[in-house]
Amino acid sequence: MTVRTARQLVRCLTIVAALLLPGVLLAQRGTWLVEGRVMRPHANQQDPLPVPSIRVTLHQVTRAGGHPLDSMVTDRDGRFSFRYPAPADTTAIHFVSVSYSGITYFSAPLRNPIVRGEDADLTVFDTTSRPVTITQRGRHIVVSAPAANGTRSVIEVFELSNDTSVTRIAAPDGSTWTGGIPASAREFHVGDGDISADAVTAKDARVDVVAPIAPGLKQLSFSYDLPPNAFPLSIPAEHHTDVLEVLVEDSLGVASGAGLSEVDPVNVDGRRFRRFTARDVAPTNVIRIVIATPPRISRGAFIAIVALALGAAMLVVLARTTWRARRATNSAGYEPPWARDPDAIARRIATLDAEFERDAAPSPEARETYELKRADLKARLADAIAQRGGAE
Repeated sequence: MTVRTARQLVRCLTIVAALLLPGVLLAQRGTWLVEGRVMRPHANQQDPLPVPSIRVTLHQVTRAGGHPLDSMVTDRDGRFSFRYPAPADTTAIHFVSVSYSGITYFSAPLRNPIVRGEDADLTVFDTTSRPVTITQRGRHIVVSAPAANGTRSVIEVFELSNDTSVTRIAAPDGSTWTGGIPASAREFHVGDGDISADAVTAKDARVDVVAPIAPGLKQLSFSYDLPPNAFPLSIPAEHHTDVLEVLVEDSLGVASGAGLSEVDPVNVDGRRFRRFTARDVAPTNVIRIVIATPPRISRGAFIAIVALALGAAMLVVLARTTWRARRATNSAGYEPPWARDPDAIARRIATLDAEFERDAAPSPEARETYELKRADLKARLADAIAQRGGAE
């Protein structure tokens, strides 16, 4: 390393230390720091513009509740800075917020003792109630297996994207997004997502969102129950959708229309779903979900099946009875030519064993027949051996 290179390295380290040392000292003294800027995008400029003279508030939230710790007004460059005591409660969460054009924006949680730059910056947007296209990047429909009463739960999840530089707000008596649900839907419930339940209403088979939708991606989720007679179910697409996914927890469930095609099934927490997907779904398309019912057997067919089963059982009994009768007849008088030949009887036992072993999964009836035949042959073998010994 040359002397010049060493001097440059020392200079760089000195600059870094000068930047970090105040924060390190603060952290050691039990003081935390957050420094950031409030910016807003500008349609005619690539770089965002600073927002001066706007009030920024520092908040603390614990299990016991939340409250503001401090507030200040940004300078002409949109900058703000807070120093605050390190929390005694390790579960405490800190964040900063700003209200702009009637909309409140929040930073990510401030989890480190020193937060600067992009991690602390807040981006705000101008608002408009004029029509702004909200793109449906994704729509997911999950149909569960039926409950004991036949009711099925349906979960719908939407990824809504505002690709403009303004926040869409609802006009008086209007909404920022709307969509339909089946008229027979019951027990409507808003799930986890970026839009709270207070900003969502369901009435007359319509779901309306009144929450502001800022630029970027927002997730909306809700669920409802459907009675058995709601299927086959038709769901209008209504909005252009980049990616559509339908999951059906039923081996007889099929989703069609809107360009849907079946792909590999998925397993979620031990539950198996048939999966159907489509891309670039037009608003005019209709999604159709059919839950087929197992084929019913008519009374006549049922009687015929039972009769066949009983007939098969009777044939087995008849064959067994006939074989036993023949055995009784043989023992009463008639004896086949091999009946007195021990070698011939032994070969028959070996042949019987080999034939039985070839059957990998013999039925109980086959096993019983085998055992009866083998017992008979063993008895004949003992008699033949005894008769041969007496003759000698």
